[in-house]
Amino acid sequence: MEKSESKTRILRFFWGVFPWLIVMAILVFIGVMYFNIKDEKARLDKAKKEALKTEVPAVKVITLTLKAKRLEDKINLPAEIEPYENLWVKAEVSGQILDVLVKEGQTVRKGQVLVELDDRDYITRLERIEANYSLAMLDQDRVAKLVKGKIYAATELDNIEARLKDLTAQLKEAKLAISRTRITAPISGRLNEIKAKKGDWMGANKPVAQILQFEKVKVTVGVPESDVAAVFDLKEANIIIEALEGRRVKGRKLFLSRQPRTLARLYDLELVVPNPDGHILPGMFARVELVRHVYDNAISIPLYAVITRGDDRFVYVEKGNKAEKRSIELGMLIGWQVHVKSGLNPGERVIIVGHRLLDEGQKVDIIKNVTDPQEILKS
Repeated sequence: MEKSESKTRILRFFWGVFPWLIVMAILVFIGVMYFNIKDEKARLDKAKKEALKTEVPAVKVITLTLKAKRLEDKINLPAEIEPYENLWVKAEVSGQILDVLVKEGQTVRKGQVLVELDDRDYITRLERIEANYSLAMLDQDRVAKLVKGKIYAATELDNIEARLKDLTAQLKEAKLAISRTRITAPISGRLNEIKAKKGDWMGANKPVAQILQFEKVKVTVGVPESDVAAVFDLKEANIIIEALEGRRVKGRKLFLSRQPRTLARLYDLELVVPNPDGHILPGMFARVELVRHVYDNAISIPLYAVITRGDDRFVYVEKGNKAEKRSIELGMLIGWQVHVKSGLNPGERVIIVGHRLLDEGQKVDIIKNVTDPQEILKS
């Protein structure tokens, strides 16, 4: 009876722990399989790398030998060409136009007579004033003798002398009015337009002719508020004139406005440009290159040579006929090239063609090495 109970207890014990034994066995099996799979994966990866090293042929690439050079951070802004002087000559006195002595398009010099007005009324007035002046002079002599003889009071002489001063001023005014009937050019330049017509009546302060000076011209460009600091110490700038087949000229700084002219917060910068041949015409469109910052001994590479993965930007450098991954820090973009602030050194050869087919350590076959990316286009 006791033996039977003992067997029963043993069977119950085994039946109680048996499921746990099964679970433990399964866990052990899974653990063993996991480590086997991990080892196998590592072995396969290693074999794959070895296969790449031994079986994959070298990738044909083009490299760029890096050189330190000067880089300029530029902005290119639209500009307008204006004459250096744009002056409307106006009549200072009124009168009928007797003669127009110049033609539109003609070059005139300062002081040259452009238009003559009828001066007869002004001459008549001058003659009347001169007659009154002569009479006042005689009165002055006669009254001075009478005052000396105490026949007239001294106040009579004072009145005559005051009258003489007034007549003297009238004489100057009359002569000046006559001189103004000959309308002259206040500056030298080219006559762009003439409004005066022979026989017309010309009123005072009416426009007579427009004179333009463009032996030198002004180029006006609106500089954004964010770039004003870059032009405070500016002395000259490059100007491109598209209408003259992209002609490039130098402009000397003339003036920088201290107040924006529009709600767009643009500050006017005026540049003066020599124009001895007269080919640069007012109203032409131009573009002004302004240098914001200069980097000496800087390194730049083509933008397309940079590979971006997430936040990482890198290139491949050729080292011993193998591709070496190199993380870089980028700066400003200049056209299609980018400034490399760190990560590369002069003399190194960066892979710029074929780099997107590479992995770290992969063999490369350099079919061409250049010192300027433009050389690729010539090949």
